Amino acid sequence: TVTRVKELSVTIQETCRICCLQKSQSWKGIMTRPKIILLGDSITQLSFSSDHGFGAAMCDAYQRRADVLNRGYSGYNTEWILKLLETKKADVFANDPKNVVLMTVFLGANDASSSEFNPRQHVPLPKYKENLKRIVSVIRHECGDAVKIIIIGPPPVHHEARLRYQVERYGEKATGKLERTCELAGNYSNVAREAADEINVPFLNLWKDMLDEENWQSFLSDGLHLSGEGNKFVGEKLLEVISMHFPRLSVAGCKITGHYGTSGSKCEDLLQMGPWHDEINHLDVGKAFGQM
Repeated sequence: TVTRVKELSVTIQETCRICCLQKSQSWKGIMTRPKIILLGDSITQLSFSSDHGFGAAMCDAYQRRADVLNRGYSGYNTEWILKLLETKKADVFANDPKNVVLMTVFLGANDASSSEFNPRQHVPLPKYKENLKRIVSVIRHECGDAVKIIIIGPPPVHHEARLRYQVERYGEKATGKLERTCELAGNYSNVAREAADEINVPFLNLWKDMLDEENWQSFLSDGLHLSGEGNKFVGEKLLEVISMHFPRLSVAGCKITGHYGTSGSKCEDLLQMGPWHDEINHLDVGKAFGQM
């Protein structure tokens, strides 16, 4: 069938891609690190700077194996991200799209703004769903069908913390009205899940996963953005999704230390850059680097 032929084609592309990546990664040849790109809004933009940032957790897991690039754009919704991708005016793919092995698409917190109180960032649900699909389509067009993609839905909103933030930031000008609500975030999370299912990519349901935790309010710093605890939670969940859906890209830490950057760590498809230090014989250093 046509579907089966397409699946086989993608499998062949992926096999060839992995072989090429492993050759390019080999520290006995030219060093070209594969790339992992985190695409999103301010939650992603802050993922390297916040305590226990989930972007930093990704960097830790893939140290010496892949470059994790932050492509978070504060305040952006899916409409604006799509325009950014289509104009090709931003270096989203680091000028090397074919070397991108994994991308996360973490959008919706701004799309889910109230159409009444924040029409500037609001994107209607049907348009949001369409935009997510188009964003994934652009990624596949630029990076190839074998690229791995994960859609991450928006987190819940803590109303009381959001209203406190209004007062702290705007003082007497605070409206006391919620421009984002937990219910709206849940609606957009559901639509993001539908979009992911329809285009056959994994979905990380943060809205549900966080609300399942008794202390979920502590995951949010201002009722919307992630706190240190929230970032740690997202980092752990994201690595779980990678392990479940893309096991060959999952890094297993050292069984003794738990560290990702040692000879005891393993990843099937991503080799480390340079020999591990305990593989280097100080009496014959060149051998470890492939020099004869």
